[in-house]
Amino acid sequence: MKRCLLGLVCLFFFIQSFAQTLESDRLALVAFYEATGGNNWYDNNGWIVPGNPGDNPCGWRGVTCEGGRVTSLILEEEDIVAPIPAAVGNLTALKHLDLSGPGGEILYFYGDLPVELGNLANLEYLDLSGNQLTGVNVSVINNLTKLKHLSLTPYLNWPALPSLANLVNLEYLRLAVEDAAMQGEGSVGAIPAYIGNFTKLKTLIMRHGGVTGTIPSSLGGLTDLEVLDLSENQLTGAIPASFNNLTKLTKLDLSNNNLNGPVPNILGIPVAADVRINNNAFTFSGMETNISRLDSYGNQEKFKLTAIIPLRTVNNLRTARALGGMLIADFAGGTAANNTYKWYKSGVLVATTVGIQYFNTADGIYRVEVTNSLVPGLTMVSEDYVLVGMPVTLISFDGKLENNQAKLTWKTASETNNKGFEIERSADARTFEMIGFVDGSGDTKEDQFYHFTDLNPSTTSYYRLKQLDHDGQFEYSKVITVKSDAVILTVYPNPAQDYLTISGISQKQPFSVVDGNGRVMLKKLVTNSERIDIRKLEAGRYVVKVGEDAKVLVINR
Repeated sequence: MKRCLLGLVCLFFFIQSFAQTLESDRLALVAFYEATGGNNWYDNNGWIVPGNPGDNPCGWRGVTCEGGRVTSLILEEEDIVAPIPAAVGNLTALKHLDLSGPGGEILYFYGDLPVELGNLANLEYLDLSGNQLTGVNVSVINNLTKLKHLSLTPYLNWPALPSLANLVNLEYLRLAVEDAAMQGEGSVGAIPAYIGNFTKLKTLIMRHGGVTGTIPSSLGGLTDLEVLDLSENQLTGAIPASFNNLTKLTKLDLSNNNLNGPVPNILGIPVAADVRINNNAFTFSGMETNISRLDSYGNQEKFKLTAIIPLRTVNNLRTARALGGMLIADFAGGTAANNTYKWYKSGVLVATTVGIQYFNTADGIYRVEVTNSLVPGLTMVSEDYVLVGMPVTLISFDGKLENNQAKLTWKTASETNNKGFEIERSADARTFEMIGFVDGSGDTKEDQFYHFTDLNPSTTSYYRLKQLDHDGQFEYSKVITVKSDAVILTVYPNPAQDYLTISGISQKQPFSVVDGNGRVMLKKLVTNSERIDIRKLEAGRYVVKVGEDAKVLVINR
């Protein structure tokens, strides 16, 4: 009898303790609701507030319980405009907390993190991304040593990444600003070396995070990594050679940074992985041997030409002015024998060489475009190089349409014996006629600015300048195009399946379809409203180029 009575007493105290613990969780949820303006939530979906003692919160929207405690809170409520309440720290049995917001200009949670967040010692999953939280109190997250998943969005007043060195159990770490409206709002600074100790990491995303400095080689020791995304930051330096150890990667995105140097051996990365290094400052160096691993590598920064200019004697003084010289495109990288060099003077192609990276020049404004037979998706483009000494150094020549008039502007850096400029117009870029004249400045070393207005431009007009010296010598500028706003290039249907139609062109134009790697998949001349067969192209995203216009095309099947 005593034994039975003792058992009933123990059961009573167990039930009372159980109820009190769940009751404290309920009260924490009620406080959370009230602090975030829960009465304005779009749909509270079963949250009973204020409720009565003993009400069971398990089953409220986003609330999950285990063992008589609230262990998961997933709140998907876009009508919240409030700081994260301190009451969340009273849910001490939480394992999963998702307060992620919609991002952009739509407020969700804002302000400082509550220090009480550090009380959630059992937490394994924490997602606070998409909010507008400052970096104040972010260091309390370092107390949550059981975390396996952490996602944050840097925002205003975000300091350099505080120490998270205790989070050695992390399998997923995301510090990113995905929404364009919030980019640049916060910064995590340099990648801390201690991340190299997170040996359980499978996903590391620091996209749009304001990450600076170089990539630490210790990241190559995270051999369980499957996703590594460091894109759209301000990273500099080279890709660490240790990345060759990342044999489980499915995605490596280093695009849109300032990375440079030769691409190291990354053949240890699986062929099936999506590897992106586009929009950096790489050259062909290293790409040739790693091309089987590179999925996107185009649009690299312009490189500098090297010039060797012969000296001449003028009044017993040596000067580098006047006689042209040799330009060398050695900074394009790669094996010269695999490279084709196209040399342009004032925008006009003047020479093409294969395997020869130098070009003997006269005075002018030059650039070179370099392609590589083993790296088909990249064209390296040099910065303009001005060899002075020509009678007129034309720096720019531009045109735009305003109020159905073509406004032409141009700039010179120096002039010698310059009589002036004839303005010539063409409807087909082949036959030109003079439509005006602007006086030159004779002899000057100062920048000069000129303008001319064509009152009656065609739908599409081509213009060039004919610079005249007082002694009868002349030189042509590059040809520019000015199009009427009334002409609208249309590519339809878009998305497309089997056929495509181009409209809005006045005459036959070159047409091409380019894939995401810069490869030309289809090329021909087209006329207005011509039907084009695209059945041989795979589904995906492409760029359609018609003349000088470009449109994005999606093929769905």
